[in-house]
Amino acid sequence: MNDSGGMHGAWNRRIRSKFAVVLAGVTLLGVISVGAANAGIAGATRSKSSSVVTKHQSVVDITWWTMWSGATLTLLNKMVTEFNATHPGIHVTETNIPSDSTTSTAKLLSSIAAGDPPDVFTEWWPEIGSFAADGDLVNMNQFLTGAYAGFEAWEYPIAVQAGTYNGGLYAVPMSLNSWALYYNKSLLTEFGIKHLPKSLAQFDADQAKMWTYSGKKIVTMGFYPDTDGNGFQFYTTFFGATNCINAAGKYDFASCPGAIKEMKWIASYDKYSYAQVMALQTALGEVAGGQTDIWTNGKSGFELSGPWVGAQNVPTSNPDLEGHFGVMAFPGIVGGPSTLGQGNFNIIPKGAHAAQAFEFISWLAGYNNESFVGSIDPSGGWVPAGPSVTKTAPYVKWIKSNSWLSGFLPEMTSKYSAAPVLTPTQAQLFTAENTATANVLQKIMTPMQALKYIDTQANASS
Repeated sequence: MNDSGGMHGAWNRRIRSKFAVVLAGVTLLGVISVGAANAGIAGATRSKSSSVVTKHQSVVDITWWTMWSGATLTLLNKMVTEFNATHPGIHVTETNIPSDSTTSTAKLLSSIAAGDPPDVFTEWWPEIGSFAADGDLVNMNQFLTGAYAGFEAWEYPIAVQAGTYNGGLYAVPMSLNSWALYYNKSLLTEFGIKHLPKSLAQFDADQAKMWTYSGKKIVTMGFYPDTDGNGFQFYTTFFGATNCINAAGKYDFASCPGAIKEMKWIASYDKYSYAQVMALQTALGEVAGGQTDIWTNGKSGFELSGPWVGAQNVPTSNPDLEGHFGVMAFPGIVGGPSTLGQGNFNIIPKGAHAAQAFEFISWLAGYNNESFVGSIDPSGGWVPAGPSVTKTAPYVKWIKSNSWLSGFLPEMTSKYSAAPVLTPTQAQLFTAENTATANVLQKIMTPMQALKYIDTQANASS
């Protein structure tokens, strides 16, 4: 994920047997400690001391591990400061760890095994189903009583779906991703496209007009279904293919009509050179984690991405693009706009201060804290965990000030939106989907070969 909060497209498969080797190279990137003096932590070890509010009231120290860096840490600082100021019985310290999936997963599992896990961990890699299946996480259903009885009803439905494993709530988002199609108004005008496409066929035809070259190098492009690591998985809701699972509980994309249509659509882009697209992407620095991707740089007409691109990446990397772009729903084959339910999910590892941790993560989500979160989320370009946050004054002001944002929120309640079902092998699924996408675009696999490959890899034991 970049500093603006978007999900990584390229997922890495976790291999537990290799964790001991990985741990030797783990280092912390930094620590934010806010609140009482001398309440910080050394490295990644949770502080065992407690600050004192009064002579008779001790403080529960909560450690929060995240994988963000850069500008987003400023937002986390504000959140922690506010929480500590308004919850005198709990003190939160945030620590950021490396965002590489193998390293972060190894570090978390090692801390659980040692009996010293963080109280809260913000996860965006597809590991939550595996953690839950292995008994590494706290089932939050136990807290959904009293003041929190309406918590799941307060969330967006896809937020609940994305955090549920076998009927138990194991993850709560502090923000969600909503995926829509950005378009560059200037490029559309340059290539004579007067109206936004209303169908997938028209979209494909329009984007094809925008590819230009200088020798063997791409100068401008229309669209490509594998930039920024966003392959098959990110388009599944547009084809009704997010959760292709058969009666036996196995992934079965090869028999899923929507998946077949989607992979054939991806294959239609094999007429463009995969190597040339990746070369352009590399030249612009996206593979290094930068914010200057192909579309933000003004080189492509369309790009599937989230609100953080317009809110942070454009002003930071290409301010000349401000006022010259828009956002529309991706013109898929289902009956309306949709998005893939993903985001930045907080989990509670076993052995943590679970009750206080849940109080903290529900607060971060915005539950009974809408006004504060509504003032923070616009800075990150974030969609909140529940719709009531979007009705707060600062969030409404943000939407009104940026008309392009209006395309993101309706998708959150669309009946066509879906979150991937949490399974123990979800990381394998996402890795296989990305590999299959690249192989189809390079003509290494046919669409059916790619779907069968996804099923084989995703159904293999972890």
